[in-house]
Amino acid sequence: MFLSVGVRFEANVEALNMVETAGNYTKHRRVPYLVEEDGKLKTVYVPALSGESLAHAYQEHLAREALSIGLPVCDDCRRNEFFKSMNKAHLKKKIDPIPEDPKKIEEAIVKACVIEDVGGFLYAEKPPVRRTSAFQVSYALPVKSAALFATSEPQLHARHAQINASSKKGNVSEQMIYYVETGTALYGFTFNLDLDAIGVSAITSGPILEEDEIKARREVALKALFRMLSSSQFGAKLSRFFPVGGITELVITVTEHPFVVTSPIYNNYIDRTQKRLAVLKEFGEEYFFTVADENKVPEEALKEAIDYLREKGAF
Repeated sequence: MFLSVGVRFEANVEALNMVETAGNYTKHRRVPYLVEEDGKLKTVYVPALSGESLAHAYQEHLAREALSIGLPVCDDCRRNEFFKSMNKAHLKKKIDPIPEDPKKIEEAIVKACVIEDVGGFLYAEKPPVRRTSAFQVSYALPVKSAALFATSEPQLHARHAQINASSKKGNVSEQMIYYVETGTALYGFTFNLDLDAIGVSAITSGPILEEDEIKARREVALKALFRMLSSSQFGAKLSRFFPVGGITELVITVTEHPFVVTSPIYNNYIDRTQKRLAVLKEFGEEYFFTVADENKVPEEALKEAIDYLREKGAF
């Protein structure tokens, strides 16, 4: 079973993905973006959130959900440090001595950590072992029709320190000013989850875990996505720049084989997704489709998807 989610969310005055600090100036991530204006294409630079940033947040929620029902999570991932068994030093925490057979290395890592099972890993020693992530996430980019209205502007802030006359030396300032570049946009991103890849070897395609544990891992993978979107706990600087806004639309599909919703950066993404699904139905493939908009909150749509997968025996 393959789940695909398209999310649109409005974020005003956000600092969700900062990339560089130069002196007292912190910059927001920006990317070149192709838009059409007056019938001509042009490139503009817009605020964005990287897929890596969103993936990190998802795996934090995944670790929390897995631990809550007693599923294994390695020590690094418990601390939200996703080294992913990248070398001998980290792999030896799971298996020691390290076997020479790649299949045994993959099996040991998958059994020891839900995050590396779902999120993949790359053991870059000899023999190298790679496991592709079961989930995929795009950059969050401004919706095409509103991209020209997306902005990133610096905001001035100041911090003060009490310095009395006796301790003040030279030109030491009692005030430090700094600038944080904040973004404002209607963003869209896509999240995919291949449920059939969880608990299954990427080398042999055979199951590594018992069926009950595979189902439990699939369920926490869904609940982690539910929690991330419902709580808006993704991105940086939430403590003082929690975005003003929220999810405006959300589309979910569940198909028997990989199918990705049309990107929510396009205004007609819901209709196009439905039309594409209709073609799949003509081929005899079942699917689930739901939309959260002004008539349905995102949590209701996410729960419908979870209930559908439960009925289908995915967990």
